[in-house]
Amino acid sequence: MSTAVQTETAETNAAPPPVRRDIFTPIHKGMRRLLFETAMAIGRTDFGAPDEVAATETVLFNCLRFLEDHATHEDGHVMPVVARLAPDFAAAMAPEHPALERAAREIQWLWERLRPLAGAARVALGGDIQRRFNAYVADQLRHMDKEEREVNAVLWAHLADSDLLAISGRIVADVGPARMREFGAVLSGALNRRELEVMERAAGR
Repeated sequence: MSTAVQTETAETNAAPPPVRRDIFTPIHKGMRRLLFETAMAIGRTDFGAPDEVAATETVLFNCLRFLEDHATHEDGHVMPVVARLAPDFAAAMAPEHPALERAAREIQWLWERLRPLAGAARVALGGDIQRRFNAYVADQLRHMDKEEREVNAVLWAHLADSDLLAISGRIVADVGPARMREFGAVLSGALNRRELEVMERAAGR
């Protein structure tokens, strides 16, 4: 057997790398669910119909509140650890959450402007909000992908899974039981069966 074939066979038979604790991807699945469902709700809205606008407002503001809370938890519990482990990388990441928060507040501000309008002006501004929100979704997706790939890589290079579990525990304690149930409702429709089992074990169910 040639050396090349032996190497390929060895690589094929090698055990897969261990699955590390991922503190980003599961919660991001829930946040992406909210982003996609909200984008669809805005896209379906007839901005000339006050009842549809009111219903979509509830969906939109709920989505943005979840994303704001999520970023706050990362800033409070994850990024300080990353700053200690990889200060230059953390400094490069630092502007991203504030930029996303500014974009969210601009969308909220546009929605406030929408309320007193009527007719064609309201429909036109509704279209602008839809485009702004879609751009916001794209920015959030790029940001979450960077966290899942690059921030996780920093954490996995320096921390054990027990350390990552401790970070998750501090986040859960900070969120509190009532709000955690609301996050759980979002996640339950976004995670696969294995991820749901891990989440339930972590919650002590």
